[in-house]
Parts: sequence; structure tokens; C-alpha cells
Amino acid sequence: MSVITFSREPCSNGTLIAQSVAKKLGYRLATKKSIEEVLLQYGFVDVAEAYDSMPNFWTRFDDRTHQIVTMFDRVTKALAKLGNVVIIGRGAFRVLAPYRDVLNVRIKSPFPYRVATFMNRYKVLNQHDAEVAILEADRIRSAFLEVHYGIKWDSMTNFDLVIDTSKIPHSSAIPMIIEANKAVMKAICEPRESASSIEVDDILLEATRKVIENC
Repeated sequence: MSVITFSREPCSNGTLIAQSVAKKLGYRLATKKSIEEVLLQYGFVDVAEAYDSMPNFWTRFDDRTHQIVTMFDRVTKALAKLGNVVIIGRGAFRVLAPYRDVLNVRIKSPFPYRVATFMNRYKVLNQHDAEVAILEADRIRSAFLEVHYGIKWDSMTNFDLVIDTSKIPHSSAIPMIIEANKAVMKAICEPRESASSIEVDDILLEATRKVIENC
């Protein structure tokens, strides 16, 4: 059983790499959409507002937001319990940090590279508009992790493998990640340090299984 989490800077091509790794390994792919589908079954219909909007000082004291983030964590742990899964974003690397058999990958690239990617991908002609969009996305992701988990989004110490896609192309990044995953799977760890030891409610586990297998 194996778990790979991906944290990626906007327009660093991290999502594409994660999708390719999942396909190559035959793993299930957990995305924002699939995780939110599980939360919807539990009555959480306002997930986007909690995750995709800029948090502030008072956000950490908001009960509803706290409930949503807690549920995110529970679903992430259920995914890890199922195993053989690639999880994109959603702070999964932080939630699964205690488990030594989880590979946490960070995909990054320099700001100018990401701006150029944004302009090409979304057919944006104005460079300033692209810069503003990237900076805003960076701020939201960074603030979410700092407010709810107390960590710096851009701290590379949170990850086992960091790849700069301005230097390492997609075709090279995929085998690097697969080889790193093999090494993690071979590593010896105590049972309590394995994601397989995570305790998950059976109902949530089954709901998560059904959603992820239908994605």
C-alpha cells in the first residue's frame, strides 16, 4: 500500500504530473472534486468558501470553517487508509506528516515561469493580470495552511521530494517520483508510523472508497 501527496505552486504543472504518476502506477487519484464530493454527503455544501477564499485572523475562530477543515483531514486520512492513492493538495502533506510510508512531493517553479504558463494556458495577454492572479492564488494557499495548520506553505522542510519544473521536465519528474515512492515503500517503520494504522470510521471509509473509485 502506498500514498503520495502533491503540493504544488499554481501553474507549476504539478497537477499534470500528479495525474501522470497516478496513471503510471495504477493508483486512485484524489482531487479537490472527489474530496468535496465526500464532504457533500456529510452536509458540507460551502466547502469552496472555506478553502478557496482568503482567511483572516477571525477565520480560525469560526466554528463552521473549523468543522470543514476537520472533515477535510478525516477524508484525507480515509484516503491514506485505503492506500495506493495520489492526493492532490488540500494540505494532505501536513495531515499525513506523522506517517513515514507517505511520500510528500512539492512541485514548484520560479514566479516568471508560472506567469508565462498562466498566460499561455488561459490565453491571457496582459502580463500584469497574470501576475496578480498567481500572487492571489499563492496568498490564499499560504494563508490557509498558516491559519489552520500553523505552517509555512513554502517551507521545503515539509516535503520528501521537491521538483522545480523549470529545470526538470514532466517526462523526467515522473520516474523520479516513482523511484522515490519505491524507496519509501521499502523503508522500515513501526506499525504505528504507517498510514495503514490510521483509525477511520467505517462509514466514512466506505463513502470515500465509493467516491474515489468512481472518479
